[in-house]
Amino acid sequence: MKINTPFILGLLFFCWALTSCQDKPQNPDGESVADTLTMLQHVQERGVLRAVTNCEIINYNTEKPTPSGFEFELLSDFCKDNGLELEMVVNENLDSCFMLLDSCKVDIVAVGVGSNKDMKRRYLLTNPILMQRSVLVQRLPKDWNKMSTANEVENQLLRSSVDLAGQTIHLPQGSHVVKLLEHLSDQIGDTIYIVECDSLNSVDLVKAVASGQIDYTVVEEYVARMASIGLKGLDTKLNVSVEQPLGWAIRNHEGDSSLLYALNSWVDGFEQRNVNRILAKYVNKGNVFMTRKPTSGALSEFDDIIKKTAKNIGWDWRLLASLIYQESRFRQDLESEKGAFGLMQLMPVVMEKYGIDYDATPEEQLNAGGQLISFLDDCLSNKVTDSTERVKFVLAAYNSGLGHVYDAQRLASKYGKYPNVWDNNVDYFILNKSKKQYYNDTCCHAGYLRGTETYRFVEEVLDRFYQYQAIYN
Repeated sequence: MKINTPFILGLLFFCWALTSCQDKPQNPDGESVADTLTMLQHVQERGVLRAVTNCEIINYNTEKPTPSGFEFELLSDFCKDNGLELEMVVNENLDSCFMLLDSCKVDIVAVGVGSNKDMKRRYLLTNPILMQRSVLVQRLPKDWNKMSTANEVENQLLRSSVDLAGQTIHLPQGSHVVKLLEHLSDQIGDTIYIVECDSLNSVDLVKAVASGQIDYTVVEEYVARMASIGLKGLDTKLNVSVEQPLGWAIRNHEGDSSLLYALNSWVDGFEQRNVNRILAKYVNKGNVFMTRKPTSGALSEFDDIIKKTAKNIGWDWRLLASLIYQESRFRQDLESEKGAFGLMQLMPVVMEKYGIDYDATPEEQLNAGGQLISFLDDCLSNKVTDSTERVKFVLAAYNSGLGHVYDAQRLASKYGKYPNVWDNNVDYFILNKSKKQYYNDTCCHAGYLRGTETYRFVEEVLDRFYQYQAIYN
């Protein structure tokens, strides 16, 4: 019988880790006594929570005088609530992160840990911090910007999970996506070749795709957005998974869930909008979000007229700028296939109503768009009296029309939700208005809506607004 030496050594290490994780108390004679403290009590007695993360550029950055980062801010808030100090390290190799956890060098692995069966068997996983899809990162075809039609570009890209058959995909060592792709390979009945890189993180791999060093990688959506800063010619439209819960991992030590319970209590009490606001500070941080180069310190070349229009309608100018970016990427001459035109992508009927045409200047376009926003705000003001809350309804109406927003409010009233509150109330019915039970409901008058688009429109405009707030004070 052949002896698997690496396996035996690994098993011995794991057993040693389990028996050595807690500092064993001793009596005056120096003999070990039974340790009755829970994991949480050990952390509290020490006064320090020790954590490891990866992706230094997103999760824990010490280059500035004050540490920052997505995972750092979240854990700092948990520690503050629990009277603890935070001690954090970065290790880009995910396998090494979990080795630090197994050997009790840290208390928690604070990365986006997917809740697959293997992870659940080996570790205790917190309630989800984020819900994210995994996406394929690939290069657009050569000279894509010179091609005459969008279909010409699309025909040269991978657009289905079946297209992954026979392809080689590079991943960080220990990534939860490995299991995902192995399962996908079984489903499509063909081989997906996986290369695990022990010295490159997800951001590095996205950049390697852009430079042509590798062809494909798979990362979470927010990593793809952040890593694409300043890179051209990348595509991330192929979803490799449905939305998956991502959380943190702690040791599964003799059924002791005390630390897990404390973390989950904090996670459940931390509003998702605050998670999104923190994430927005680091995802795409520093991206200029424009197609033309602005003057130094500006957000776009249209900042002055954006500020003027925002003042007229009572909005924060950075919110209006986020809406404009969402619609046109600051392109004043952009025209969609449906005829929407300009910085704010106004439809012909709206342009006619406010007296502009396809020759309108940027200032005239923003003036017309501002009038439309004011109109929507006036229509909703009696029903949603809180101006901050009303912004979400106005954004939804800007994207889908007032009729669908009114329908969603009526559905909220009918089904026991608050019709003047967006989050977890009206947004649910916007999101689900593509379901027959809702768009055919007798209280609905505007019919079917592909609500996912409107739901994401509101979320993305607000997330970018929070980012603009952090960058452009």
